[in-house]
Amino acid sequence: MLRAGKIDIVAPGGGPGLHVVRLRALPEGFEELAADATGDGVRLLDVLRQDWRDGTLRFDQPGEVLFAAMAGPSLLGICGLTRDPYAKAEGLGRVRRLYVRRAARRGGAGRALLEAVAEAAGERGYQCLRVRSPVSAFAFYERCAFLRAVGEASATHMRQL
Repeated sequence: MLRAGKIDIVAPGGGPGLHVVRLRALPEGFEELAADATGDGVRLLDVLRQDWRDGTLRFDQPGEVLFAAMAGPSLLGICGLTRDPYAKAEGLGRVRRLYVRRAARRGGAGRALLEAVAEAAGERGYQCLRVRSPVSAFAFYERCAFLRAVGEASATHMRQL
């Protein structure tokens, strides 16, 4: 449950200490996380950095929020929510820029981020979340209650709220 900008999560197979916080600026450790993403062949945090710098997307508009998964002071991952810019219908949120550090995967950080985004989406009146995911992440999204979006050009998965 979100309280005061923080979710406390017990990671599956792990102990307490994983928590999700709402961000209002790119967090300490972001550059290391972005370097991890680049090493993983993923540019989405480079895009986030550039969007943040030029003001294109800072997750500060109505219906938007950006979260970080933390273990103590260590940044494990990041994920945001916006209105879905690719959909004409109202009430559709978009999962944006989800990335979890390679060494932290399968520890609950990705699921915790998605649950924070889903809760925030419901609080903002969204009825459905959409995401466009690489094939390598399909199984992850499906384990997190997303269904494959058949015939959708701008989304691979959807989750009703």
